[in-house]
Amino acid sequence: MCATPKNFGLLLLFIPMTISGKNLRHFGATALISAVLAGCSAHSPPKPDEAKVKQFVGQGYLTDDHFAVAKTSSFPLVIYLPALGEPRSAGEAWRTAWAQGGYAVLSLQPLAEDGGAWSSAKARAGDFASLARERYSAKAMAARLAVLQGAWQELSRRQARREAPLERIDMTRVAIAGYDLGAYTAMVIAGEHLRGLTLPALPMPVRAVIAMSPHADFSGIALSARYRAIATPVLSVTSDDDWDTAGLGTAPSIRRAPFEYMPPGDKYLLTMSGLSHSVLAGGTVEASGEDLRPAESHKSEGLGRSSGGGHGGHHFGDHGGHGTAGGEARQGEQERSGSPARASLSPTARAIGMAAIQGVSTAFLDAYVKRDAIAQEWLDKDAKRWLGERGEIKKR
Repeated sequence: MCATPKNFGLLLLFIPMTISGKNLRHFGATALISAVLAGCSAHSPPKPDEAKVKQFVGQGYLTDDHFAVAKTSSFPLVIYLPALGEPRSAGEAWRTAWAQGGYAVLSLQPLAEDGGAWSSAKARAGDFASLARERYSAKAMAARLAVLQGAWQELSRRQARREAPLERIDMTRVAIAGYDLGAYTAMVIAGEHLRGLTLPALPMPVRAVIAMSPHADFSGIALSARYRAIATPVLSVTSDDDWDTAGLGTAPSIRRAPFEYMPPGDKYLLTMSGLSHSVLAGGTVEASGEDLRPAESHKSEGLGRSSGGGHGGHHFGDHGGHGTAGGEARQGEQERSGSPARASLSPTARAIGMAAIQGVSTAFLDAYVKRDAIAQEWLDKDAKRWLGERGEIKKR
């Protein structure tokens, strides 16, 4: 069931359907596979091999049994934050998986300037690097967090009035998830330090964070200082082909920096093989596999190709320094060659990769939001085997 509450102009809410065991075969993994296939093939004739995708999903966490939504009075809440230039309806593949896994999912694009970024004057002029710096600034982040705080307060008021379906949300069990800019916002809520920003006292009891294509760069304070206050469980999701599309040229290796620098304890890094940045958006990718990015973004300022590549990449050592962390900045200067050309994955491989992210992220939510011991065991012991060569999962 999907509803857009009145006066919630920025929100898109999904509440899980209450189902019985008799309906699981029709509502669970099969429904999820259909959503994945639709997301991968909506714009082009080539379609994934449904049988192969179904076989892969059936061997993992997202079996029909795991999609059982018990007859319960409330559901944990996942707040999803889209990327720069995306509407509140983005991330459908991820939201579908989590809603069918028993979560209420609230999708929010806090600022109109974020959602309409690609139609702005700077975008029309081709100045994507300047646009990105503006939207990733401390000032914009402060405005974003203020809107989130207001949305939470409004949700709390309306839930207190027992408005349907809001009365079914368990607001004591909350996760924040986001893609790119949305991931950046989620990480700031978790405790990432941003120069020039005083984090407001957000009332949300956040138990876990999912960062799809985490944002990181060498500007501002040293990476070692930026992430050291994050104690919340975090799942970072990226790939070895996760090149930035917003004009900063961020290399896939840089997106692993938050995981490397956060203090150990319930931190996970899922690195997929061959999935482009746009595939990680969860439904905004063409079946051709082409990355949907602004023209000339590869030529703009920022960090380019990693010297490592693949799952190995390079390790982010703490070089110290002040402000831009000198050693880190020098490494960045060596990585400005832009996104490398590479063959796109087949529609089937992309669909399987998306299903893998759905499975791991749902298990992570179950482990840390629902505190499910079975999900925790699967995440720590079985996820690696299930992924095989399609991706790599690490824990600190």
